[in-house]
Amino acid sequence: ANISAPLTEKLNNFKLIGKIENGSFSKISSKGDFGNNHFLDISLKNNKKNKKKYLEIYSDKTKPLLTEYSFFNGLTGGKLLFTSIINENSSISKLKIENFKVINAPGMVKLLSLADLGGLADLAEGEGLSFDILEISMEQNKENLKLNEILALGPSVSVLMEGYQDSKVTSLRGTLVPAKTLNKMISKI
Repeated sequence: ANISAPLTEKLNNFKLIGKIENGSFSKISSKGDFGNNHFLDISLKNNKKNKKKYLEIYSDKTKPLLTEYSFFNGLTGGKLLFTSIINENSSISKLKIENFKVINAPGMVKLLSLADLGGLADLAEGEGLSFDILEISMEQNKENLKLNEILALGPSVSVLMEGYQDSKVTSLRGTLVPAKTLNKMISKI
């Protein structure tokens, strides 16, 4: 089947083999092709002994998978790997995105201006900010989402944060280090 993912990204030859038990997937193995040697792989395995599901999503394109999350608006390029261990009432997940750019990203610009790095905010609105890697470790249950670590490393800025989100509030705290500062610190060590 051909599936039209968000933002007109065409996913061709999408094949999914799955097993459904009690109304939900207990096993998935799937592959899709974005063209130009870009693929999407999704697998879900179920461990009946410990009653956990193991989900893994790998994509050579980030946009089709992140369009639903407004914070990631403005993120372009990159490869994405999402892994999650799902219990009955909670999950522990890790999102990893490599080699991407942030351009005109309201969420990111807001973050940079909060840290009083005006120049970087301008850059994120102009040519964009490049990042080598973004890693988010999180735990989710019915009440809230706990962000254990958000780590973004780039040539011009690095970010390390933690926080949580529930139905009423989003709270993030952390440090944002311009690369010049980091390089100065390293040269002193």
